[in-house]
Amino acid sequence: MRLEGTIAHPSRTECEYCVVISITNEQGEKIARHVVGVGALAPGERHKFTFSVDVVPARPPGKR
Repeated sequence: MRLEGTIAHPSRTECEYCVVISITNEQGEKIARHVVGVGALAPGERHKFTFSVDVVPARPPGKR
């Protein structure tokens, strides 16, 4: 899975943002929540974000 997006700040004052990743299971229970970045945007500034999830086969114990 891969997502890309851009945020822009059209206002005349600075603003702050935070990037939060949240993982839930099939029952809707939260497994993990992490703040992975914080920052600020100046007036007229844009930041691009890319998020991806890679799935790889599990290795059997002792075969690392």
